[in-house]
Amino acid sequence: MNTTQSAFCCVCNRAVDRWLPHPLLGQRGPLMVMLGTVGSDLAHYQCPLCGCNDRDRHLWLYLHAAGVVQKLSGARVLHLAPERTIEPLIEACGPAQYVRGDLYPTRPHHQKMDAQDLPFEDEQFDLVIANHLLEHVEHPDVVLSEFHRVLRPGGAVVAQTPYSPLLVRTLELNGPVTPDMAKLLFGQEDHVRLFGADIGRYFEAAGFGGDLLSHADVLPDHDALTYGCNIAEPFFGFGKAQHTCDQAIAA
Repeated sequence: MNTTQSAFCCVCNRAVDRWLPHPLLGQRGPLMVMLGTVGSDLAHYQCPLCGCNDRDRHLWLYLHAAGVVQKLSGARVLHLAPERTIEPLIEACGPAQYVRGDLYPTRPHHQKMDAQDLPFEDEQFDLVIANHLLEHVEHPDVVLSEFHRVLRPGGAVVAQTPYSPLLVRTLELNGPVTPDMAKLLFGQEDHVRLFGADIGRYFEAAGFGGDLLSHADVLPDHDALTYGCNIAEPFFGFGKAQHTCDQAIAA
């Protein structure tokens, strides 16, 4: 993986002149700014060549650095709400089974499924990828329990999600959330919560071991601006019946 270009897209593997900003760059809610919400880097958002966003690039860098990509050949992978630009990269690695699912599928080979009630047997997968999903579901605890159930011992889940490290506890409402309330409180009209510094406890309660690993810890030699990603976004990697994500991946 190239680490010398002034700007380089690790998804399409090409040098770029600059990262394109998100079209709604100036509309980020003031509460999200005050809470230091960690999510996309909207100023360095899209690759002008392949269209991937900063979250896609960071995910692919993290998966490489954590050794996940190197173990995809022959693995059994469940990918929920699969990223358009990441999906072909995973498929090219030759997993033995690659299931792609979504609550509202947009492609013929994507299966319709609810993450809160996965239609799979216990211990079927080696890896579950479900990025920016937990902020949308009604019961994240149920979703994580389902991930734990379908993972084999030593398997890993990667589930990036926006969160505020300034919030002691996750912010959600005891009742219906209107789009206006969601945009104000959670940063987006279709979000139903903003996770706080307790995000790791959700994974722990579901039986996972691991932690949020910082960009500096996982990618110390990768300049965030060069690769167009948010240096504040940690790697959400957790393992089944392991103490760290690295141990889970190596098992």
